[in-house]
Amino acid sequence: MNGATITALLETSEGALTVVKDDMTNSYSIGLRTVSKLEWKDISEDLYLLLMQELKEQKGMRFPT
Repeated sequence: MNGATITALLETSEGALTVVKDDMTNSYSIGLRTVSKLEWKDISEDLYLLLMQELKEQKGMRFPT
């Protein structure tokens, strides 16, 4: 996805939970992808930043800065 930063919060063999910062539209969303389904919901910038901060504080997690 051009102009977007996608960060996986959780990944399993059945799917992934991701958050996206879309620089082109200046919006944020959270998504759940499974083998059979893909769903997205818009979230606030505050929630996005909170999730990124929580990940940053966990050891061993890597994501774009």
